Amino acid sequence: MPLLCIGITFALLSHGEVGYFYFVVNPLCLIMEVIMKNFIIKSTDIAFRFTELQDLDEVIKIEHSEENKNFVYQWSKEQHIDKIMDEDWLHITIVDNDQQKIVGYILLEGIKSPHETIELTRITINEKGKGYGRKAVRLVKQLCFENLNCHRLWLDVFEENKNAIRLYETENFVYEGTLRECKKYGNHFYSMRVMSMIKQEYLK
Repeated sequence: MPLLCIGITFALLSHGEVGYFYFVVNPLCLIMEVIMKNFIIKSTDIAFRFTELQDLDEVIKIEHSEENKNFVYQWSKEQHIDKIMDEDWLHITIVDNDQQKIVGYILLEGIKSPHETIELTRITINEKGKGYGRKAVRLVKQLCFENLNCHRLWLDVFEENKNAIRLYETENFVYEGTLRECKKYGNHFYSMRVMSMIKQEYLK
């Protein structure tokens, strides 16, 4: 069973790397200890780890790729660093367990939300058609509902991103409504679908 992360308390820069101190809870008794570790959670095929500064060139390359750039905000390295250092966000790198290479990244917001609501702000996959997206979404659900005490996990997705919408639907996210023409890029307005899952639905 994965360790239960109850609060990321510090992020620090040391020799160009980002480290995270966090507390863990033993299922049998409350043990508070500080661990220096960048591993978060893993499945058979992929692992989530905290994004480090040396990962950011690859992260930016992924979001600027032809397959992703129309559905992903283009951030500077400084913007990514801001989220790495923000206690309310998790900036996650997705790694293939066998090849030990980065295959995508994830942004989660609301880690400290008093409403126990976390937003899957971004999930971006580098290599399409290999199942990484579905595996990552399933691991996100496990992380949020089993490890981070999340009650509601939600996201918004461009209406034009049909592949992502189908993925979320088949992973049992519930469609809540459409924010009509709420994003402007150039001379065009785009609509976003809002989808969510609550803990009871995950546990079914």
